[in-house]
Amino acid sequence: MFNTLKKYAIPLILSHICIILIFALPKPDLWMAYDRRAISDGELWRFLTPNFVHLGVWHTTLNLAGLWFTMLLFINLLKNIDWLAWFAILFVGNIVGLHLWVPSLDHYVGMSGALYGLIAAAAIAEFRLGVKLSGLLLLIVGLKIFMPQLMGVETSYNEWLGGNVIEEAHIIGFIQGLILGLIWPKSRLSEPKSLKARSSMKVEGTK
Repeated sequence: MFNTLKKYAIPLILSHICIILIFALPKPDLWMAYDRRAISDGELWRFLTPNFVHLGVWHTTLNLAGLWFTMLLFINLLKNIDWLAWFAILFVGNIVGLHLWVPSLDHYVGMSGALYGLIAAAAIAEFRLGVKLSGLLLLIVGLKIFMPQLMGVETSYNEWLGGNVIEEAHIIGFIQGLILGLIWPKSRLSEPKSLKARSSMKVEGTK
């Protein structure tokens, strides 16, 4: 039990933070959301905190579902210290990217951009280890991100979510994730058990 809690410590802590912020503060986004003018006035913590606040319950639920889907799929890829580094890089990197490359954006909340980066980084990292299925997942996620650029986002979905989807955050996160997954030292990645077993079989076969 303790080992499982330790293994999933990061997503558990993040989930609790996001859920607590929904109910504990009436409008946490007033001082935690991305606000271009506030950042210009020196409120630099807003490069991190927008990831923890959301448009509402449905937005939070979708983001946490994405978080747990990614972590359950790739949890064995990295040690906790590396996961922590990835989250920090992608959380801050996504907001900085929006600040620099989407000058028309004044307000933003949510972690979906960073989550797309997380799944892209994990998938490309596993692909480097020889997991071809992760390459397919990467392709599917990439199509999902870029399709709205061609077809647009339905107004009804934005209304259900409680605000507009910022597609640029998803694209920036995805690209940042690809770079992170490609440059992360291979020695810091853990091979899936199936690949380890296959490698050991090959070694035994050559004896």
